[in-house]
Amino acid sequence: MFSKSRLALAALSLTAAALLPLVAPSPSHAIPAYARQHKTECSTCHTIYPELNEFGEAYLRNSYVWPSGAHAAPAGKGEAQRTEGLWLSGIPEMLPVSFTATIDAAYNSRAVDELDLSSRSIRLQASSAFRDVAAFYLTYNLYAQDLQTGAHNNPNNASPDINELFAIWRHALKTPVNVRIGRMEPKLSLWKKSNRVITVPSFASTTYTQGQGGSQWSVDTPQDALEVNSLIGDRVLVSAGVANRKGQNSKDYYGHISGRFGGTDFSGHEPEVDLEKEATVWDYLGITVGAFGYSGHNGVIDAFGVAQERNNFYRAGAEIDLLYKRLHLKGSGVLGRDTNPDLSAGGSALHSHAVTVEGEYMFGAPVDVVALMRYDYFYNLQGATRRYIPAVAYTPLQNTKLSLEYIYEDGAQAINRTTLASLAFSF
Repeated sequence: MFSKSRLALAALSLTAAALLPLVAPSPSHAIPAYARQHKTECSTCHTIYPELNEFGEAYLRNSYVWPSGAHAAPAGKGEAQRTEGLWLSGIPEMLPVSFTATIDAAYNSRAVDELDLSSRSIRLQASSAFRDVAAFYLTYNLYAQDLQTGAHNNPNNASPDINELFAIWRHALKTPVNVRIGRMEPKLSLWKKSNRVITVPSFASTTYTQGQGGSQWSVDTPQDALEVNSLIGDRVLVSAGVANRKGQNSKDYYGHISGRFGGTDFSGHEPEVDLEKEATVWDYLGITVGAFGYSGHNGVIDAFGVAQERNNFYRAGAEIDLLYKRLHLKGSGVLGRDTNPDLSAGGSALHSHAVTVEGEYMFGAPVDVVALMRYDYFYNLQGATRRYIPAVAYTPLQNTKLSLEYIYEDGAQAINRTTLASLAFSF
């Protein structure tokens, strides 16, 4: 039998584990600097901030350069309005810096601090393209408040640090190949973690962790990497990379391929609608499918840089994204195998998998509300964990989002219920 103190400690640990992903600072790629640079609305690239629409995805894949084949460029982007000297120097006319702030409130009746108002963060973002030849992207955590738990009544402040910093060489040597180098989230999934409507990250395919402590690894963890990618016929994207994670004397390898049917293509070309013919479902339907693979290693390193306990792992995933008018459906699944996920002596291999299904409906103007339902499933050594997450998000302004989420998590060892309210805004 467990003692009361052990039961209390277990309850605190479960509560902390349930709340930690909810209050951790959520990176965002909504950058008002883009809107200022191109003199356009935030809604040009976002359905509801920070989720990208099809044009926003094309802008991202085009290395933050306005897609050449897309709809007319916004006012102010023309060559005549550029300062020739700055343009020839490759220096942006406007300092491309933005900030994103979040203020969260979490309620969990099982937590010691039932109503936690301590979570907040602010992040600096900078990005620009230089003469359509090169580009860079930076996110820097300026401040983030840690989780407040019973064991830590005075939560620590997270240290400022770089989250992502990478450079892009577009159309290297006049080929269709783009090169990215630096600290980045590898291009594996169709969606970046930061492009979700709600705060809670999904198990698949972005936040798939395994093992304990130092052996944890997830697809969306920023890594030091070199990546090449290219668009084929505006409808297929391929990418491959090698990652050199800090503290690991080995290289990881990954690859991604995705294709789009219908809708706006990866270069930002919108579908042509023939008004003289009867409308078909393909006039409004866009389907994107993708697959990825990742092979990596990690281990416990001694003072001489030698791995004492080693884990070899792989992840393989498939995804689908369906957009029909205001209805958005997402599905993803990941399989994985770790030879020694806990980095223990004589550790055994583990197979695991995760599935996520999400549906969104945007009510649009004048209410500007998105209703959402997500189902997560994750299976590992501890058993199965299921999450049911109904949510609603509202954007009173294009750079501001209010969201309310209810997370019902049926884990292998306990059930957690958390209500999370979040306010995020970029400026």
